[in-house]
Amino acid sequence: MIEFTPLENAALLAIFGETPEFAEGLRCQLEVAIVGNRNNTGAGFYTDIVVPASAGRLECPRILGQETHARVDGLKYGLGFVLFMEDGRLHQLEGYCCGGEDTSDLPLSDLSFRIADTPF
Repeated sequence: MIEFTPLENAALLAIFGETPEFAEGLRCQLEVAIVGNRNNTGAGFYTDIVVPASAGRLECPRILGQETHARVDGLKYGLGFVLFMEDGRLHQLEGYCCGGEDTSDLPLSDLSFRIADTPF
């Protein structure tokens, strides 16, 4: 089983903090979620999130986040994040480069980072 990286966990929790009206339900889904797949695109990454059908659905927007960013060692401008929901469940976390940098050689599972609430 693929585990969420510290960066993914921190980004997800920060996004949940942006949406306090959904935060409790999102946290409950995250507790039972697993990583389906992770893809480093070179311009960031996508992490597919699998939530069991037994987890409660949320009535929320399809896209959450957009205000969460991270300073990341190895990237001058850091990463921004977006969380995609599907059928009321966590579906995919996107981490994207804020400055067009290359993430191909970054070890996504072992990055030094700091979550920030503003882009750089």
